[in-house]
Amino acid sequence: MTDLSERHRNILEVLGRRGYASIEELVAAFDVTPQTLRRDLHELAERGLLRRHHGGASANSSTTNSDYAMRHVENAAEKARIGKAAADLVAPGVSLFLTPGTTVEATATAIAERRPAGLRVVTNSTVAATILERCPNISIQITGGVWLANNRALGGASAVETVEKYRCDLAITSIGAIDAAGCLLEYRDEEVVVARAMLRNARHKVLLADHTKFSRVATYKLGHLHDVTTLVTDRPPVQAMATLLHEEGCQIVLAGRM
Repeated sequence: MTDLSERHRNILEVLGRRGYASIEELVAAFDVTPQTLRRDLHELAERGLLRRHHGGASANSSTTNSDYAMRHVENAAEKARIGKAAADLVAPGVSLFLTPGTTVEATATAIAERRPAGLRVVTNSTVAATILERCPNISIQITGGVWLANNRALGGASAVETVEKYRCDLAITSIGAIDAAGCLLEYRDEEVVVARAMLRNARHKVLLADHTKFSRVATYKLGHLHDVTTLVTDRPPVQAMATLLHEEGCQIVLAGRM
């Protein structure tokens, strides 16, 4: 990171020590205008060196995801567009797996708004189940498992055991990060084993990822782009990633602006 300015290096140092800082705190610390500070954060986020949040930024960690409440406001508009595009792939009468995650929750919201008949949903996300319960024509099966407060979900061996009883038409999953080699990465092993079982037992695999996921890092490997059939995202991937997706036979769906 020798090409970074001194202020950029200092911002990253603060976030590395504290984990999170608000825009107001950083403005005061570096004696710059809010506009300058926001520009700094945008440039660093575009390089994958930090995470932008509403009102601040946090360190980019491979072992810890953003707080659940923060993830609801991170790229919320993009996630809503991705959710609507993903819901277009869900026909009446299909069966589907849903993993946890705020982008999958946006998809569940879009599905609920359309009220499709005859869906059968298997999920370890209590949030997705709660969203879909308003639709009387949707059958919902929640897995058992260990409570994962970070995602309001269930994970571990018991959840996998439930998933293995089903063979669904679709699996819809979000992801923590996608590296340059096409590896799909997550932050918690208890979630990964369940998502892996869902992908294994689905005929069609749909991956949801906003553009920031291509510049993040995480620890646990869920799979690879060749394990999914469709990627729903909000921006065209960079050329190297677009080439990799084409080579792996993965269809790209770009979510339109609302």
